[in-house]
Amino acid sequence: MSHPSSLSGLGAVDRPTTRFRWWFAIALWILLLISYIDRTNISIAGPEMVKSGVVTTNALALANSLFLFAYGLANIFGGYLGDRLGPRKVALIALVWWSVMTLFTGAVWSSLALVLSRVLLGLGEGMHWPMNSKWVKTWFPPMERARANMFWEFGLTVGPIITGPLVTWLILSSGSWRVPFYVMAVIGLVIMVPIIWWVAKDRPEQSRFVSASELEYIRAGAEAEAEEAGESVTVGDVLRKGDFWLLLINWSGMATVFYGITFWLPNYLMKVRHIDLHMTGFWYMLPYILMTVFMIITALISDKLMKRSVFAGIGTLIAGLGLWLGTRTADLTPAMILISISAAMNGVVLPTIWSSLQRMFPSRNVGVGAGLLNGLENIIAAVGTYILGISFAVGFPYLIIFAFVGGISGLILTKRGY
Repeated sequence: MSHPSSLSGLGAVDRPTTRFRWWFAIALWILLLISYIDRTNISIAGPEMVKSGVVTTNALALANSLFLFAYGLANIFGGYLGDRLGPRKVALIALVWWSVMTLFTGAVWSSLALVLSRVLLGLGEGMHWPMNSKWVKTWFPPMERARANMFWEFGLTVGPIITGPLVTWLILSSGSWRVPFYVMAVIGLVIMVPIIWWVAKDRPEQSRFVSASELEYIRAGAEAEAEEAGESVTVGDVLRKGDFWLLLINWSGMATVFYGITFWLPNYLMKVRHIDLHMTGFWYMLPYILMTVFMIITALISDKLMKRSVFAGIGTLIAGLGLWLGTRTADLTPAMILISISAAMNGVVLPTIWSSLQRMFPSRNVGVGAGLLNGLENIIAAVGTYILGISFAVGFPYLIIFAFVGGISGLILTKRGY
């Protein structure tokens, strides 16, 4: 395989007269923003569900874990569908599906209903994620992809930043944990469906907002990369690729830490650190504020150096170290700073992981590769999320060890040219 740096000369191609691809990236950011609010609002509302007697703590843990499992499965078949039907159709179906399931979550009446709603939500949201990688592969030349991935991944960071104060305010002002789910369902159906329908196109040449010079610029990068990428690949080809498994282990190590903190930080703060609901919203935001900063810095440096996996490997190692130190620090403020840094390392890993994936597979099959990577990663992360929900004493060591293994895997992948 050729080293990714061999593509760095693409920067010499003439700059285009339009930059609609970046406006498109912003639309993808807003879509993922809504998606992440819809999936993380239960982190704030969950303890209130338990207090109201509608669900049990064990059911909440099971629901969160099964969400990831269903989300992972949906990534796999969503990536397959995206390669065949086009990302626009699949993304619209997914958006409508998960918005309706968000509405269902607000109406649950029992533990069983909650588990069902989260499984169905995971199936809808999981179909969406691989579409982003397919779009970035098609709409952006290689030397812009870390920044393009950074744009849509802002939804992952800004979503939870908004979730903390927004969901807390909606619950406290309305007196009901159900209201946040109803509000977000309406936003998805009434606002986001028209935006994606109007802006999103499978390929840049289908958009009337992309100039001829911009299209030439995008195609020049794609053609240069195609010379190195080879022919289309099957699911079997992906699973037989050793580099793919190294990427999966690296990503799973970071994602296990990230999802564990995403789903269980409010519960940890209230049960272990004895923080009330008002302060929980503040501490819940901090990891994602730091993550946004790290993501911007990493994307800019990574695109400049055309280095990917070294960032992902070191970031995952730091995530494990930060979580280990944070959970052993008695004082709240330094403990939360360390745990926040641990989660924020996802901002270092995300743009570089997906840039490596998009480098690894050709355009026609990047959906399959992305679906398998994110799908298997979420199924693997579901195990750690469930363990952490049942026991912090057992769950945190599990997350820490897995992060160290993932970090080492990323460094090995660096040696292989990514």
